[in-house]
Amino acid sequence: MRPNNELKLHFINVNHGDATIIEFPDYQSPNTAHFGVVDFGAKRRDDRGFTRDYMKALFDLREDNDTNFKCIFEFVCVTHPHNDHYGGLRRFMDEFTAPNILNKCEILNFWDCGFRTTSSDYNDELDRIAQNQSITFMRVSSGMECEFGETRISVLAPSVDLRNRFDTYGINKNNASIVLKIKFRNSYIILAGDAEYASWGKSTEEFPRMERITFYSDALGLAGRGETSDQLKCDLLRISHHGSKHGTSLEYLERLKPNRVVVPAGDQQWYHQYHPNWEGDFPHPLVVETLEVLDPSLSIGQNTYITGDVGNIIFKYSGNWSPREMRSFRTEPDDPNFTNDLLTNWS
Repeated sequence: MRPNNELKLHFINVNHGDATIIEFPDYQSPNTAHFGVVDFGAKRRDDRGFTRDYMKALFDLREDNDTNFKCIFEFVCVTHPHNDHYGGLRRFMDEFTAPNILNKCEILNFWDCGFRTTSSDYNDELDRIAQNQSITFMRVSSGMECEFGETRISVLAPSVDLRNRFDTYGINKNNASIVLKIKFRNSYIILAGDAEYASWGKSTEEFPRMERITFYSDALGLAGRGETSDQLKCDLLRISHHGSKHGTSLEYLERLKPNRVVVPAGDQQWYHQYHPNWEGDFPHPLVVETLEVLDPSLSIGQNTYITGDVGNIIFKYSGNWSPREMRSFRTEPDDPNFTNDLLTNWS
């Protein structure tokens, strides 16, 4: 089997919902592929199998007729308990939890934000996962770090302060979102969940710029100092809350300074058909304008990509600041051309 030496980010087109597969570079053994999965798409019947089917096709490609092949899910994560993020969780777990797929898959950890939700569907899934002795159930918060070979995953949110308020008042589900920062060599990616004002305020407080200010000119920004020591700076941002006006502000984007942005949202025809009251809101015109104010190159179709418009997106990183390449393809898992299109774009 050909070894995988790149970090690959698969942003799956699940219409209005989130689903991201992190494909880690090979380590430990070339016969073992390592993945992380962040969110699983919406609960709608037409959408909830996308993450499972995409991962199954990816598994088949990695297997490549190698009878010794094994797939390790280092973690699967639901950023917060809204059904456009956990809707496909049950189907995914049914497919990839042993003894399915000939016991060639193993899920090591499940990451949950800890928000107390009344959703019976989600709570039933949490109970089922917690009872699985082979899966470590974790409620993560800011400051946690894990390393998978050369890749480091840091949790930026929810902050411990917000976690302590989950069972009282003042925190909605979006601000309970898990926000992850991925570091691979010199590449940095942030997956923002649906984080909004309260969450970003805590993140900018807890992850400050790490520069010593000696003179007043430094404090005023007159010395032309770089931002390489800013813990929130990233190359690629999976933007918060599908591009909602409540999830994005110029202030936090100025800290992140992304060169590329992914918006996990449906196309406008999908909204017109299924949610006409949301039409034109995802991404919101204010967010589109804010991105262009931050950097004119972040206009839609240039370095900002909407999954509903361009389809499934794969970014490939070899370790430099920018991705080696980005590819997209529009076919869906139930299309007979899907596996061939995935192979063409994934290789």
